[in-house]
Amino acid sequence: MTHNNSNIQLDKAWSMFMSDVNRRLGSQHDFNMWFEPLVPVSFTGNELTIRVPSPFFYERLEKDYIDVLRESLRNSFGGRVGLKYQILTDATNNLCQSAHSSKDAYAPAISQGQRAQKGAFRSNLNERMRLDNFYNSVCNRMVYNAAMSVIEKPGNNPFNPLFIHGASGVGKTHILHAIGNESVRRQPTLRAVYVPAQIFKMQYVEAAVRRKKPEEFIHYYQNVDLLLIDDIQELHDAVSTQNAFFQIFNNLKMLGKQIVITSDRPPVELKGLEDRLYTRMKWGLTAELERPDAGLRRQILDAKMYECDVDLSEEVCKFIVKHADSNVRDIEGTLTSLMAHSIFSKKPIDLDLARKVMAQTVGVEEKPLSVSDVIKTVCSFYDISMEDIKGRSRKREIVLARQIAMYIAKEYTDASLIAIGREVGRRDHTTVLYATRSVKDVMDTSPIVKQQVAEISQLLNL
Repeated sequence: MTHNNSNIQLDKAWSMFMSDVNRRLGSQHDFNMWFEPLVPVSFTGNELTIRVPSPFFYERLEKDYIDVLRESLRNSFGGRVGLKYQILTDATNNLCQSAHSSKDAYAPAISQGQRAQKGAFRSNLNERMRLDNFYNSVCNRMVYNAAMSVIEKPGNNPFNPLFIHGASGVGKTHILHAIGNESVRRQPTLRAVYVPAQIFKMQYVEAAVRRKKPEEFIHYYQNVDLLLIDDIQELHDAVSTQNAFFQIFNNLKMLGKQIVITSDRPPVELKGLEDRLYTRMKWGLTAELERPDAGLRRQILDAKMYECDVDLSEEVCKFIVKHADSNVRDIEGTLTSLMAHSIFSKKPIDLDLARKVMAQTVGVEEKPLSVSDVIKTVCSFYDISMEDIKGRSRKREIVLARQIAMYIAKEYTDASLIAIGREVGRRDHTTVLYATRSVKDVMDTSPIVKQQVAEISQLLNL
């Protein structure tokens, strides 16, 4: 690839790098802990600079993961690439030092501690994770709307704290950064800080054990306006860190500052957290980021194709959307892997290559279409909720969507009329039959409805 320091080129290469690392590690836990927090700073003169959250982090990468780093850098950035670290050495005073990789071709070098950026606070925000590239659909609409309320009035809204939970890879980290970036864009003086809970814990140990100044750590976080803390479940059984977080939480809440928290599970399922913390996390709004539906998966794939300047056939797109159905990361990783295989093998990206790659990345399994799949896709297409479909609303647009869901389910799933009726709000089989006939009649007279049914069928890869 051509080396330059443009954001687009860095984004593309970094995405390939992260996908390659994830594949090599074979451990999602290790990847989330040691590689997700890395931030690409620049790529200039064949040298990549990455930001790491602490000296301990730097030492661990160099000790246990340097071979993975080097191989993935070579595959993603091409050729002989120098690696330089920007290390946050003191979170409370925002001090950094830089270091070259000990196994790099360049001589190791450590510079004196220096201010990483102007101002007393390091936001740690990734400017590439913005609100305008967080694609929303029915499956994540509640979280998106709550995020907008936080952005418009941080600390002065009913959602404080805002607790977002969901499976790995559905966009929790993205929405945290997006909230921070958009809030700062609107209020440039706002002190927003993003921190993964694992790093928060390391920073506390650094301050309390190594420097014997835990009060500096607490004071630092008590003075932010917007605290964005990722993967709060990582604080389980860390009693001292939980005590520090409790003090920080209370102070921020009392001062009307905003707190946004993410977790891989809802508060009720969190283990190893003190009851007083658990109680406070339920003070505001708890919202789930669900797995992406078919419509959202297609939006994300189209956006990533545009971002990476790659065109895929409709056949390949449908295949990816159908099988990369667990999370956003699967879609991104699949596209990155397809591009890499195509480049290195000098073969076009066709359906055969997609099958081969996805068998390795997500595990391709032909699953029968379910009534639930149909309902979710219809909801996404018409931008309505599952409650609308399953409820008793007689609004014309809701009735039509409900009938189309029953029609497609009858035509393309193995479910019985009774089973379909049960899924669509406990309706009987005669209602399903009536809906099917009604949709057929409407399609005969309305080209618009016929086109809508065709588009929904396409989203379902029918």
